[in-house]
Order: sequence, then C-alpha cells, then structure tokens
Amino acid sequence: MRLDARDLSQVLDVVRVVSEAKDRDTFLRSTLEGVVALVPCLVATANEVDPVAGRLTYWMEPASFAVPDRAGELLTELAGEHPLIGHATVTGDGSAWRISDFWSPDMFHASRLYRDLYGPMGIEYQMSATLPAASPVVFGVVVSRADQDFSDRDRDVLNVLRPHLAQAWRNVRNQERLRGLADAVNDAMTGRGWNVIVLWDPPEELTPGALVTLYRFFGRPSRTSPLPPRVERWVASQQAHLVEHEELRLTPPLTALLDGQRIVLRYLPAQGAHPGAIIVDEERRPVRRRDYESLGLSPREAEITELVVLGATNAAIVDQLHVAPGTVKKHLDNIYGKLGVRSRGQLTAFVLHLVDS
Repeated sequence: MRLDARDLSQVLDVVRVVSEAKDRDTFLRSTLEGVVALVPCLVATANEVDPVAGRLTYWMEPASFAVPDRAGELLTELAGEHPLIGHATVTGDGSAWRISDFWSPDMFHASRLYRDLYGPMGIEYQMSATLPAASPVVFGVVVSRADQDFSDRDRDVLNVLRPHLAQAWRNVRNQERLRGLADAVNDAMTGRGWNVIVLWDPPEELTPGALVTLYRFFGRPSRTSPLPPRVERWVASQQAHLVEHEELRLTPPLTALLDGQRIVLRYLPAQGAHPGAIIVDEERRPVRRRDYESLGLSPREAEITELVVLGATNAAIVDQLHVAPGTVKKHLDNIYGKLGVRSRGQLTAFVLHLVDS
C-alpha cells in the first residue's frame, strides 16, 4: 500500500462524514465531495447503470460540470463497450481500476466511448470502484481527469475507502427500507422476512416476535435489559464506534447459527428523534461460494474465504486444500487487499455484512 499517515487521516475524515448520512442524497453528496478531496480530479460521479434495461442514474461533483445533452443516453448505450463497466459486470470485482489498466491511449482514443462521450468533455483518464448492487446493476464511484492518469496511490485511496462507503451505503439503504416499512409494517416486513426492534428505553418490538427470535438464537435476556447479554454488548459497541470514530474499522453485524439457519442483526444508528433500531434478518440459505466471488475474489480466494468464515485456521486450510502454508498466507494477503480489511475477524464481518442472501 502506498498510503502514508496523512492519507489515512484524510480517508478517516471522509469516512466520518459519510457514515453520518441518513439519506441517499446526503450520502452521495458527501461521498463525491470526499472523493474529490482525496483524489483531485476534473469531475467525480456516482453512476448507477443497468446495462440490460438501458437505464442510468448519475450524480456529479462539481454539479456545474458541463456534460453533453446526450451524455446519459450515450453512456447507457455504450456501457457494454466500457472497459470498467465490463470488468465489474463480468468479474464482480469492485476494487479500483483505471481505463489505462485495460486500454492503451490509442485504443481509448479510437473508441466510440472517447469520440462521442469523453473526448467532448475533455476527459482523458478515468478510474472507478464499485459498491454492492443487485445484478446486473453496476453502481460505480468514478473520477475523471484531463491532464494526467491516476497513480497507484490514488487507486489505494479508493480501495481503502471502498468498504467503508459500501457499509455506509448499506446503512442508508436500510434507513430507506425502514422508513418505507414503517408505512406498511405488516405487509412489507412479512414479505422481506424482517423483524425490527426499536431501541427505546426499554427496547420495543416494531414487529411481533422479534424479541423471541433474539432469545432463540442468543439466549435469555439479561437482568438489566430485555436484550440477551451478547446482543446488549454488541449494541453498546456499535453506539460507541459511531461516537468515537477513533480508527478506520468496519462495524460488523452480529450473526448466529442455529439448526442450519443463520440470523443477522444489523444496527441502524439513531437519527433525530429516532433512537436507532436493530434489524433482525433470518436468512434462509447459507452464503454460497459464488457470493464470495461476486466480491471480486478468484475461485481459490473465494474457497479460502469460505473456510475462514467457517472458522478454519491456516493449518486446517492447508490440510483441506493440500497447499503450502505460504500459499494460504499469500491468498489471504490478496483477499485482505481486495476487500480493504486487515484481519480474519474483519474479513468475516465484511463478507457476512455485504453478501446478500
């Protein structure tokens, strides 16, 4: 990694701001402003592209940047030819890549993508990273320049920032879902298989049976709270992290397995008069190996990630896969680098948090 202490401090500042977003517009504005501050560029955009349906929604910083009248239509039309969109769609790799990683300048200039879209805007270089989205949609954070290509340091910044953006994006979407669910609690929550506990004092079920589900997976409530002790400690750690922001780290969900079924608790931070909530999601199927591959991991890396999530040690992975210890360590280093995590615990929390069931 090519980031120094100053770079990491700047990334942390952006993470602090973005993690406080309560709605989509605030998240997108703070993300793009933060990215521009970290990676100087001509323009930064957040693009949500559905190549199959031919739909594009985009947000831009600065908002005053001039784009051709048909820019959205052209990008949708040419999405299949775009090397960055194509790479993300085919491989599921969300890490940061530059157009120059795939095309030479001559190839770029000879493309219709440059002639009809980027050339008229004065864009010569581009880099993007993607956030989790339901296939075939590609949700990309994109930076573009006119004068010089993006450096390895610029790419490292986006890669370190990406998992935190992904988590903040999930939180925003969960906030939106919760607000929508509140309008039609019974129908919507039954359809999604969600339960919600609002963290009043004492906590209150928004959906009947939510606390019973907690007791089934996590045990009896404590003497001082309606929540089981393990859940109570987890909520306290979530709240403390949001206050302190003392380091770059992901706030993991709380998971448990019972009779082959997995439950995932996700924390929604307090906002305004709302005291925060726990979303209780009973997932009906286990995470599959192809889900790990959707995070941009190779088949072997996905296999090793699956074993790590199941609690296997390096020695156990060596025995099961019949590979050398150094090979396992190298694969883990690659996995950590791709996902922007630093430990087995962070890896487990990250993939269980971001892989949709």
